[in-house]
Amino acid sequence: MIKYTEFDWVKKMINSNFNNMKVNHIIKLGEGWMSRAYLINHEVVFRFPKEKAGAIDTEIEIKALPSLKKHISLNIPEFIFLGKQDNGFPFVGYRLLPGEPMNEQLFCSLPPETKNKIAHQIAEFMDQISSFSVAHAKNLDIPVKNFYQSYLETFYEVKEKAFPEVNQDLQTYISYRFEMYLENKNNFKYSPKLLHADLSMDHLLFDQKRQELTGVIDFGDIKIGDPDYEYLYLLEECGEAFAKIVMGLRKEENVQHKFEKLSFFLTADNVVLLLEGLKRNNKEMIEEAIDILQYEMKTIHLR
Repeated sequence: MIKYTEFDWVKKMINSNFNNMKVNHIIKLGEGWMSRAYLINHEVVFRFPKEKAGAIDTEIEIKALPSLKKHISLNIPEFIFLGKQDNGFPFVGYRLLPGEPMNEQLFCSLPPETKNKIAHQIAEFMDQISSFSVAHAKNLDIPVKNFYQSYLETFYEVKEKAFPEVNQDLQTYISYRFEMYLENKNNFKYSPKLLHADLSMDHLLFDQKRQELTGVIDFGDIKIGDPDYEYLYLLEECGEAFAKIVMGLRKEENVQHKFEKLSFFLTADNVVLLLEGLKRNNKEMIEEAIDILQYEMKTIHLR
């Protein structure tokens, strides 16, 4: 149950920053690691970063989204309210976009022609964001991710912090996965592109009546890096067949190699979940990550 004091704080932050705005109604839309979101007066979404990393991501979005909006045909957030929390972190507000967040159950229930339409829309979105000038993106302070260096550092961190918490078989599996990825030079022969980098289903807005996507939200993970990474959550949540359709529409080559990379990205994602759980001392996150990695170990290892 949501405490009244939480809504009271939201109202206080909005009123102290925008004294002309009267808050009559608040609904909590959701909460993740980095931020909390609320719908105010049935029309404006306010998002509040919870920690420094989320605040940095929000600052990047504030700077990048106005330029990006010109290049993307689907609706994306347009921040019309920019405020400061009492802890100094920024917060933002944008008009509620049409459509509702997609989920796996809804996606699975859709007829093939609707899934095909969505595949075309996602392919177009990917084309639009990846064709955005990398030089311009750097000028907007969008971070560049060196995939080799980043995953090498993750590997060192997991050996130091997580290996003492997992059994020998899982240590061997994680080491094998990271070593196979890091030692294959072909994995790093890519032209860096701009990525949304978090195309999970709950960030895709869907219109039930028109049976099509209407928008994309949550650009907090936006970065410049390996364009293959953009398929990660499509593969995880929509399945291999759907990811292949989108790849086909974009005329991707070396599809098998891309899926090998994506398989590693999924493993690494769960390793990051494990590290995050240890950092936050969150037993549920730790157990979830270990369960997924152990399942992977049985189905992927040396296949």
